[in-house]
Amino acid sequence: MKAANKVAVNSIALYLNMAVSMGVSLLATRFVLEALGRTDYGIYALIANIVAMFSFLNVAMAAATQRYLSYAIGANNPDKIKEIFYSSQLIHWSIAFLLALLLSVGGLLCIDHILDIPATDLDKARIVLYCMVIGIVCTVSAVPYEAAMNAHEDIFVIAGINITEALLKLAISIGLLYIAAHRLILYSACITAVSLFAFLCKRIFSRRHYTECHNRLHKIKNYGLIKSMTGFAGWNLIGAGTSIARYQGAAVLLNMFFGIAINAAYGIAQQVNGFLMFFANSTIRPLRPQIVKNEGAGKHTTVVALSFSACRLTFLLLSLVIIPLYINMPFILQLWLKNVPESTLEFCRLFLLITLINQLSIGLTVALESVGRIRRLQLIVGSMHIAALPISYVLFKAGLPASSILYCVLAEECVSTICRVFIARKDASIPAGLYLKRLLAPCVSCTVICFTATHLITYYLCESPFIKLCTSSFVSSILLCALAYAYCLSNWEKEKFHGLLSSIRARKL
Repeated sequence: MKAANKVAVNSIALYLNMAVSMGVSLLATRFVLEALGRTDYGIYALIANIVAMFSFLNVAMAAATQRYLSYAIGANNPDKIKEIFYSSQLIHWSIAFLLALLLSVGGLLCIDHILDIPATDLDKARIVLYCMVIGIVCTVSAVPYEAAMNAHEDIFVIAGINITEALLKLAISIGLLYIAAHRLILYSACITAVSLFAFLCKRIFSRRHYTECHNRLHKIKNYGLIKSMTGFAGWNLIGAGTSIARYQGAAVLLNMFFGIAINAAYGIAQQVNGFLMFFANSTIRPLRPQIVKNEGAGKHTTVVALSFSACRLTFLLLSLVIIPLYINMPFILQLWLKNVPESTLEFCRLFLLITLINQLSIGLTVALESVGRIRRLQLIVGSMHIAALPISYVLFKAGLPASSILYCVLAEECVSTICRVFIARKDASIPAGLYLKRLLAPCVSCTVICFTATHLITYYLCESPFIKLCTSSFVSSILLCALAYAYCLSNWEKEKFHGLLSSIRARKL
């Protein structure tokens, strides 16, 4: 299959995956919240945050594995592909063991001595933790296989597995309503079983289709490769760890100052943020291996063009979703959850803005990963991620409301975006002036104009919340698409768009 066609197929599969997963997750969250209640749901969300805080090792290595595999495929080096996969397996087995140990010890310490969990619920919290430890071991073990599928651009298979996984979780959440006792424990055990199922699917597919996945245990021949991969992952570890610590540390701070009830609101807002990040990742995921492969083949000009396209497309496509979501968030939350926990509305709206700003530089981060120069990026941006937590602690001590922490994160994300632009200029030879003039300024201007016009039209003309939702979605889509085509898209992107339309017309004829 040609590269352009494969990108198109993968994009369609990922958007289908996104639509099903988001719809299912919205329904599942409502059913789980109804079945568990605010206290048990808050416990589950809090333990999930602790697990995510300890799992940043896996996030770092996943990015390193995919980067090295894609680079080797672009350089057309089969022997190195095999050695990279085998090395990544050894590394991930070690990470799985280390995470299981850290989570078992550190998680129990947090539950028993740090977190504000009712004494009657401590046993349930410990069982949830053990289930999540098994789930994270399955997830870590699946990373080399998923990285191989990504590098070979068989992303549509991953999408199929994810859709099946989402439907199983929906079935579990519905079944939970018909169970009288021990709902939280049963829910945690079933979610763990789904993680095991997803791991087995990825392993079986990869071993059947990729020769590098047939490796048996053997003596390591290239210790330099493991050192290089772990070195790359080490710097990536700083970025992944600080990013996760920023959000999961926020959950712990909120729990310390405002109690378990606020974690239900924060957990729901993180669900919304997760949907948006899933949407954004679905957009950039087909482009990521293309960027790395072109760098491996020595085509840096194409890398720059693709990185700009990644920033532009993810920001604009996410704006299509975020503008009507922001305007209609009170109605959507009421429709979704019925009983909306306090502070959920403000948390959700702040997460919308934070996620949207992050997409302005997402392609630059991939370009920096493709050239292998990420030390400066991770040190500078990672430091700013962490700075939001002590500042928020001081604000909470001063008596400011719970939302203060996300306002700090929003301000920090704006500064981080500018830092990424100038780091990419120095370390990846991406022109900062060109980025600011042709990408940042037109994209932000078009989105602000679209939001303002849509808000004014719906505010003065629509009284019914449902009509307001439909009208704002329609108006913002039409207006943003027109503005984006006229002022945001590059000539190269317009040519690709016209070529795609011509290809579709020719097939119909």
